[in-house]
Amino acid sequence: MNQRQIDAFRLVMLRGSMTAAAEELGTSQPSISRLIAELEASTGLALFTRNGGRIQATDAGSAFYREVDRSFVGIEKLAHSAREIRQFGSGRLRLVAAPVLALSFIPMVIERFLAVYPRIAISLEMRSEGTIQRWASSAYCDIGFATTTPEAFGVTSAELYRLPGVCALPAGHPLTARKRIHARDLRNERLILASYADDTRSALDRVLRQAEVNQVPTIETPYGATICAMVSRGLGIGIVNPLATFDANPTKIQFRPFSPDVMFRGFTVCPQLQYTNPIVDSFLKMAGETMVLEAKHASKPARH
Repeated sequence: MNQRQIDAFRLVMLRGSMTAAAEELGTSQPSISRLIAELEASTGLALFTRNGGRIQATDAGSAFYREVDRSFVGIEKLAHSAREIRQFGSGRLRLVAAPVLALSFIPMVIERFLAVYPRIAISLEMRSEGTIQRWASSAYCDIGFATTTPEAFGVTSAELYRLPGVCALPAGHPLTARKRIHARDLRNERLILASYADDTRSALDRVLRQAEVNQVPTIETPYGATICAMVSRGLGIGIVNPLATFDANPTKIQFRPFSPDVMFRGFTVCPQLQYTNPIVDSFLKMAGETMVLEAKHASKPARH
């Protein structure tokens, strides 16, 4: 199997005849016929049925064409990227992130990144964990930022952070008088906890059981930003990823270190590509540097 055979097969499928494919390739109909025959021999597939001068794709031919078309979509995507590089000078960067990252940390990185690479076009989508992994696996994004352990096929991943959770308290709550909140302090309090879609919920449940905090949570939600919004309204107390504390209003919500530690983790997830993308590499490097800087302050109540 070679590229000339694949090109001939694709054009026959697109144009509907070997004669039309030959004209487009600037060759003869017998040459196209020979290339198709060689492709059938190398694949072991009967790609077309022939009835006089007419041809029709077999089921195997149609299935094989779908696979061929996918590979050409990849080539067309590269051509599109080249056009973007000509247009923007450096290209386009497609990001997708979990809410806690999309609402706080990623905008910080984008701000730093665009100061260095102002002509790059960036798109940022906020999606669920499952969608982030699917998009990375199918190369629908350049970088995904997830908060659950990556399990998708065809991706490369790296840990971006590992941070201890903080206790989110309504401003004016009696517990804000303490410098640190222990799990036992939450007995009989109204709790707003992450749902079981969050990797940290099982660990938090263990910590609360050991401290004999046995009340049923008042509210459950998968997003730290949502927990903070409800804590701000005085609906209860939560344990959140410290990244969710960025830009919080200290007149409505206060944060304190929480014991024992409940660790929140974040990951970068990228499509497994055969070529390196300098734009992606630069953004990942800057994301790592920004996280190091922010992680030093994320758990300190003085920020809030």
